[in-house]
Amino acid sequence: MSWGVLGWHMNGIHSFRDEADVAKVIKANVTHGHGYYVLPNMDQPSSVATPAEKKAYLEDQAESRNAGPFVYAIVRPGKREWNMSTAMIRSGVRALMAAILMALLLRQTTVPYAGRVTFAALVGLFSGVVCDMPQWIWFEEPTRDFVVNLADHLIEWTLAGAVLGFFVGKEPTAADTR
Repeated sequence: MSWGVLGWHMNGIHSFRDEADVAKVIKANVTHGHGYYVLPNMDQPSSVATPAEKKAYLEDQAESRNAGPFVYAIVRPGKREWNMSTAMIRSGVRALMAAILMALLLRQTTVPYAGRVTFAALVGLFSGVVCDMPQWIWFEEPTRDFVVNLADHLIEWTLAGAVLGFFVGKEPTAADTR
């Protein structure tokens, strides 16, 4: 819903001015095939470098990062046929697996329905803090995108908790309050 209907994720995705030129430069400079790439490089100086060379290397690296551009990207340099059906199946399996895990967590609770919904919402918030906040801290994810991702997790798991809370978890009894 948040990607296709609301589109709030798409508002943070931008294109390059001349995609053909950028693609050509990326393909010509990929060093390890499909994977994560960072510009400027984040490698450590050579272990055989002198202390002065190591210091100069790290200073150049810091200057390059501060001056920009900074890029953190997943690069697939070669051809691959993308398939919406496969992506939707994977997304459905992910949602099912996550719902089963949430049900297993809720099964351990002895709280009223509202508490189960709150528990699920907090798990969603936890997911955003654990999964998305490192991108914001370390890889300069725009704050707007971080907040959207955090809200996405919170909303998804609040709604899932509202449904699962009816079926999983236990209402407290008098014995539980002693």
